[in-house]
Amino acid sequence: MYTPTRSKYNSPVGGDRFIPTRSLMDMDFARSAFSNWTPAKKPKEEEHFNPTPKDEYRRKIEEHFNVDSEGKPRRMLVFRTSSACKRKLSFIDELLVESPTTPTKPVNPVRHVTTHSDLILDAPNLRDSDCLKLMDWGRENILAIALGLSVYLYSIDSRKTELLLESDNYDDYPSSLAWSHDGRTLAVGFSTSRIEVWDAVRVQLVGVVEAHGGRVGSLCWNGHILSSGGSDGLIINHDVRSNGRMVSRLRAHSGELCGLRWSEDNVRLASGANDCLVNVWDQRCMQQCSKYLYQFRDHTAPVRALAWCPFKSHTLATGGGPSDGSIKIWNTSNGNCVTTADTGSQVCALEWNKHKKEILSAHGSGENLITLRSYPSLRKIVDLRGHKARVLHFSQSPDGSTVASASADETIRFWKVFGLPPCPSKGGDESIFSLKRMHIR
Repeated sequence: MYTPTRSKYNSPVGGDRFIPTRSLMDMDFARSAFSNWTPAKKPKEEEHFNPTPKDEYRRKIEEHFNVDSEGKPRRMLVFRTSSACKRKLSFIDELLVESPTTPTKPVNPVRHVTTHSDLILDAPNLRDSDCLKLMDWGRENILAIALGLSVYLYSIDSRKTELLLESDNYDDYPSSLAWSHDGRTLAVGFSTSRIEVWDAVRVQLVGVVEAHGGRVGSLCWNGHILSSGGSDGLIINHDVRSNGRMVSRLRAHSGELCGLRWSEDNVRLASGANDCLVNVWDQRCMQQCSKYLYQFRDHTAPVRALAWCPFKSHTLATGGGPSDGSIKIWNTSNGNCVTTADTGSQVCALEWNKHKKEILSAHGSGENLITLRSYPSLRKIVDLRGHKARVLHFSQSPDGSTVASASADETIRFWKVFGLPPCPSKGGDESIFSLKRMHIR
């Protein structure tokens, strides 16, 4: 094959100051060199060499860039349209897929938060008070709600309402409700200091306890122990196995108790009251000592919103009243405030998401909305609107997907805010069921 040689006129020493040297611009020689190029053979000692992922990637790059579709060396710097210039861009994606060094990361699907209520119940005569707990959702998927002088049981599965009890004295009204852990026993506190324990399956009264000096506005269970908080500032623990025998009595607050809640591991009890204080008690020390473990004084208004974190048993969330409007996260292992956020309105209730690091807050004395926030930053994710008055109570479904909210506008709304978005139904927000109308009188 003919190979042109360099001209003596193109030597590096040739040319003058106006005509630069053209030794690097001999196009005949450059084309011949490219067309005669063949890839070097691998040494014998490298024939059985196991290439690394980087070597394999380099080999594929050389193969795609330097060899055309017919296996011939590709000509470089071709200044005309040819098939060699039509490179396929898809090979880059193939290299990324085939490369063993490319990790496959799971992609988390974006969760859509439903901002409309799935169901609305008409709840006439729901009392508007800061110190009462008038709704609770049991493990058997039954919602207990106190309306005026009566307590109703609403079955979520069958959407049927049953009257559990009704008082005949206007001054002796139900002031607090709490389901046992198995969802078969309901404790009902009254304004006249009485506590009744009901078998919800047989709809039968099984016990009566009288220990407080005023209305019982807070109730919660810890196994067979029923804890109650009253307007007398006391917390009393009752053993329901022995006719409500008093196990311990705690002088908790100087004002009426507004909130009472056991931690997820049933070790610590949190109490909030009208004296703007939050106390944390250790179950293991209640009988020997009535002294609280920690006392938090950072709130400037009554504290009724209490919620223990489901994935960190020592983490407690608290919310302040109208003149406070803050949400605070506490580490009850050392008594420190971890995070605080100013909401600008009264915090009436708090509920943690059992599946994600989120917390739901109910508000009043302002926009009367429900806000979903991320944890631990407490950054607002979305607002849920619909109630026309302040949102008083929260209760979460047994599977953790739905939250029921009770408001002073005498409605109960169900929000699937913690679960998957519900399928749109024809009724939507117009599906209203009246507890009073559904009761057979």
